[in-house]
Amino acid sequence: MRALRTIVVVLLVSLGFLGGYFVGWFMHGENVVRLSGTERNDAKKAASLEQRVIEELEGRYYKAVEAEKLGQAGVRGVLKSLDDPYTVYLSPEETMAFEEKESGEYSGIGASLQKSAKGVVITSVFPGSPAAAAGLKPGDTIVSVDGSSTKDAAIETIIARIKGKEGTQVRLEIKPKSGPPKQLSVTRRPIQIPETRKSMEKAGGKKVGYVQLYEFGGYAARDVRRDIEGLARKGAQSFILDLRYNGGGLLSQAVDVTGVFQTGLVTSTKGLHSPLEELEANGPVATGKTLVLLVNGYSASASEIVTGALKDRGRAEVLGTRTFGKGLVQSIVPLGNNASLKLTTAVYYTPNGTNINEKGITPDIVVTEKPKTKKDEQLQAALRYLARQP
Repeated sequence: MRALRTIVVVLLVSLGFLGGYFVGWFMHGENVVRLSGTERNDAKKAASLEQRVIEELEGRYYKAVEAEKLGQAGVRGVLKSLDDPYTVYLSPEETMAFEEKESGEYSGIGASLQKSAKGVVITSVFPGSPAAAAGLKPGDTIVSVDGSSTKDAAIETIIARIKGKEGTQVRLEIKPKSGPPKQLSVTRRPIQIPETRKSMEKAGGKKVGYVQLYEFGGYAARDVRRDIEGLARKGAQSFILDLRYNGGGLLSQAVDVTGVFQTGLVTSTKGLHSPLEELEANGPVATGKTLVLLVNGYSASASEIVTGALKDRGRAEVLGTRTFGKGLVQSIVPLGNNASLKLTTAVYYTPNGTNINEKGITPDIVVTEKPKTKKDEQLQAALRYLARQP
């Protein structure tokens, strides 16, 4: 990543939260991309072609056209041809929504999202949020927002449409995970994104410290460490870290969360223009006791980095279903006029050198959820496993 000579923000994000994305790791340098002579000439030819088309439209089309709007459409078309849903152009409004997430609070409906071929899938609903009050659930698909289809829109665009001024309403067309489609109007209000929740569970008479991490925001490692240490003081004999429905966030926080449980190599990243970089956790380790990780198909990106690191080293038993399979690193490049480019710059690998992109991580113990029951089968399976441990 050091070879990318520009001001960038390095991200590990799969899921969008309705206020933006998680950002971090500013790398400062010249705002210049180093190209070969051939590459520069190819870019000039492509730009000249677009300019010629826009000029012809301005001079010959039967009605007035907006050159700036055509230029943005051309850029979006170029990026769409890459067939990479994570590489997108962000308008000034979308960039602002992206950056706003850093505050940890926004006005929206209180859900996290994942882009899919059919639209946008809800992966998590925050307790007490407007989304929860409206009956939205993980697995539901948002087909349209205020009448605009989500099928071909970038997730940043969809986020910008859903969030908005407190007290206003957003119209959502929903295809539930089970049941017929429905139309909902949800009133936006300020949402404080939670980091973790914790509890003390029982497993065969043993105390088990349970911590759920909702996202890898700027305080993820701090809060996980605080919760683990607090539960340890209360006598926890083993631990469960729940990464289900956690779609990612800061790469730095993925490394530091791993460091709560073990030190050493966490992940390595490499791309065509990004030399190999190895990232290690330095600790200090908060606990060496038995650990179970809970994952599912919505555990993505930073969640998969932590899972791969702890699984490869035999530090944790992974239980649940196969993870999402997002093993790519994005960077944010300012384009001027408050717009920006989010592009994939590298692939990341687990400590064993495994590329999990589009493959995911298969748990050591596969346990599927039964959505029609209120019982948490995966959590109960984790407790049964820990009850059998010495």
